[in-house]
Amino acid sequence: MILRPRSYFGWGASGADYANPDSGLVIHYNGAATGLKTQADCVRYWKGVRSSHVNGNGWADLGYSFGVAVNGEVFTGRGLNKYQAAQGTTSGNSNWYSVSLMIGGNEQPTPAQIQGVRDLRAYLMARGVSGAIRGHRDFVSTSCPGTPLYRMVQDGTFGKKGNGTPNTGGGSGEYRPENGDGLFQLYEYGDAIKPLQAKLGVTADGYYGPGTEAAVRAYQKANGLDVDGIAGPATLAHLGLTAPAAKPDSGVRAWPGVYLKDYTAHSSVRTYQQRMRDRGWSIGVDGQYGPASARVTRQFQQEKRLGVDGIVGPDTWAAAWTAPVT
Repeated sequence: MILRPRSYFGWGASGADYANPDSGLVIHYNGAATGLKTQADCVRYWKGVRSSHVNGNGWADLGYSFGVAVNGEVFTGRGLNKYQAAQGTTSGNSNWYSVSLMIGGNEQPTPAQIQGVRDLRAYLMARGVSGAIRGHRDFVSTSCPGTPLYRMVQDGTFGKKGNGTPNTGGGSGEYRPENGDGLFQLYEYGDAIKPLQAKLGVTADGYYGPGTEAAVRAYQKANGLDVDGIAGPATLAHLGLTAPAAKPDSGVRAWPGVYLKDYTAHSSVRTYQQRMRDRGWSIGVDGQYGPASARVTRQFQQEKRLGVDGIVGPDTWAAAWTAPVT
């Protein structure tokens, strides 16, 4: 599965509200025929959809969670854990993910697009989402997703096995080698993770999959640590491990040793605020850590499955530089 993150299109974090859609995936199409032939055509189309939804409709972001290009690549829209603007009902938008295949009219999806939907479904299921598949017309009166796609919704075509392991196809995104930031988390991989797995008694394959995350959570709970499934500095130190330092060319800012909370005034506040703004968050860069900064931090922590307290500690600081932009 090639998963193109928002950064691939030059976008920061989505400004849409937080949600936790877990009911399944809803299929959409363009409406009118698109005539898209290449991956480059689809990139231009996806950017155009976002421009239309934001500038034309006045929405916070492009309406869909994901899109699938004609070559089967999955394009990130609002991405994970975001309220939708696609299904047309409040419950539909908050409880279901959406995917738009980049076709319209009576155009038939390519075999690669069909497999792309299957892979996306597997990707979401690995994150606790139901495997249910619906069409847009199951929520409101509409022709979407068109006759060819809706027939596939009904006959189970999209419900067949997919490969949900993301690979960015050379771009930057969620699935990446561990980069020496001291924060090991779900779907990272690299030799630096193997000692952690050996300590936890799980297969030391260097892949931080759901099994490793579950083992980390169990260890954290048993030892009175914050339970977030992320092996950060505190968890690694308790295990007697030392995380590799950030590489000089990694772009990761070292932890300043100051907890940002309760109107902290420190040079690191401005650094953090600028980093969050660069990621797409609406945050002032004034060097004062007040309620507005804390609110953005809580939303970011919730999105990245960190402990939600609005305080920028070592793990939240590291995630600001290393977590994928979604």
